Amino acid sequence: MNRTATPESNPRNTLKWLSVITLISAFSQVTLGGYVRSSESGLGCPDWPLCHGQIIPPFEFHTLVEYSHRLNASLLMVFVGALFLLCWFRFREEKMVIRLAGAALGLVLCVAVLGGITVLTELAWWIRLIHLSFAELLIGAATAIVWLSFSADIVSNSTPQQISTPNWRTKLWVISVGIFILIISGSYMVGAGAGSACSTWPLCRGELFPSGTAYAIHMGHRYIAGLILIAAGYIGLSFIKGDGNIPGVKQASMILVHSTLLQVVIGAILVWAGFDPALKTIHLALATIIWIAVIYMVACVLENNSKFLKGS
Repeated sequence: MNRTATPESNPRNTLKWLSVITLISAFSQVTLGGYVRSSESGLGCPDWPLCHGQIIPPFEFHTLVEYSHRLNASLLMVFVGALFLLCWFRFREEKMVIRLAGAALGLVLCVAVLGGITVLTELAWWIRLIHLSFAELLIGAATAIVWLSFSADIVSNSTPQQISTPNWRTKLWVISVGIFILIISGSYMVGAGAGSACSTWPLCRGELFPSGTAYAIHMGHRYIAGLILIAAGYIGLSFIKGDGNIPGVKQASMILVHSTLLQVVIGAILVWAGFDPALKTIHLALATIIWIAVIYMVACVLENNSKFLKGS
C-alpha cells in the first residue's frame, strides 16, 4: 500500500478532513442519542421519517431534542456517503481504506433503518441495543479511517519496529471487546429498566450481590466496569512501556487509562446526583471517547506491525 505522499495533494487533504468531520458527526450522533434517551425524548417525534407528519416539527422540547438527533443522522449519512465516494474514486488502491469506507456506508444505512424501526416499535429496548451497537461500530470504522488518512504524515519520521508488548494481539482483542461489551451492557441495563435501580455507590442497598433482577443487572454493569478499569490500566501501561515510541500508541494508551478511571468516577457521581440526564449523556459520551482511543491504538499498532513485516 503506497501512501507516501506528494506534497499535500488535494484528494489526501480532502480525505483527512472529511474523515475527521465524519467521526465528529458520528460521535455527536451517539451523544445526541444518549440525551434523547436520558431526557425521555425518544417519542418526541412519534412517526418516521417525518416528525408529527411534518418536515419542520412543532417547537416543543422533546420534539426538538429528537429532531436534532434525526438532522444530525441525515448529515452523517451525507458525510459517510461522500467519504465512500472519495475513497472509491481516488483511493481505491488503498484496500484497507476502501474496505473501512464500505463498512461505514453499510453501517450508517443500518443505523438509519434501525432508528426508524426504534420509533415504529415505540422504543423497543432490544432494537435500541442493536442501534447503539451499530453506531459504535460505525465510530470504530471512522476512527480507523482517520488514522489511515493521517498516518503517512504521522509515521514519516519514524521507523517501523517489531512489537515488544507481550501477547499484544490478545491484549488488543481483550480491551477492544471489553470496552464494546461495557458500552452495550450499559445500554442493556437502561433498556431493562435497571438504570437507576441501585441508588447508592459502590454498594447497592448496602450489598455486593443484592437480590432482585434489576439490582443484579445494575451491579453486573458495575462489575464489568471494574474489570475493564483493571484491564485498561494493565494493557494501556504495558503498551506504553513496551511500544510507547510507536507513533500514536502512547497518546492513545494514556487516554484509555485516564478516561476509563474518569468514567468510573463519573459513574459514581451519576448515582450520587440521582441519575441526572446530563450526566447520563456525559457518561455515554466518555465511554465512546474510550472506544475511539482503543480503536486508534489498535490502528497504530497494526499499521506499525504491517510496515515492519513488509520491511523485514
